[in-house]
Amino acid sequence: MVRVHTTKATGRVLVARLLPGEDILSSIEKIADENKIQSAHFSMIGAVSRVHLGYFDRELNSYKDFTVEEDLEVVSGIGNVSRHDGKYVVHAHIVVADEIGRCYGGHLLGGCEVSVTIELVITEIPEMTRTRDEKSGLNLLNI
Repeated sequence: MVRVHTTKATGRVLVARLLPGEDILSSIEKIADENKIQSAHFSMIGAVSRVHLGYFDRELNSYKDFTVEEDLEVVSGIGNVSRHDGKYVVHAHIVVADEIGRCYGGHLLGGCEVSVTIELVITEIPEMTRTRDEKSGLNLLNI
């Protein structure tokens, strides 16, 4: 059965621009911390010179990762910020494209380096938390 949490309220909307050399994942965590965001959803576009992505392998119960180091456009990035054991958890997926339109996508991991800019729109939502799901071994939304 699908679990749904409905809210009528959203909080602040933050617009941020990441600078060349910054790591996307740690930058989002820093923005959340500095702005006292409990939970949020976000979208992003921009450009990177290095992308580190993951794919969750259900048989191995772990992420397989890969890195692409070249100039790439972020054609779509979306995710959320929540809490687990008092720490920020950024869960995001991203699709990037090279100069001929070849795309790479997956779970955003640390080590994605901004080349020109990343433009972020972050919308606060009521607090989301995560709890460990024993079957998958992942920290899933507590709904």
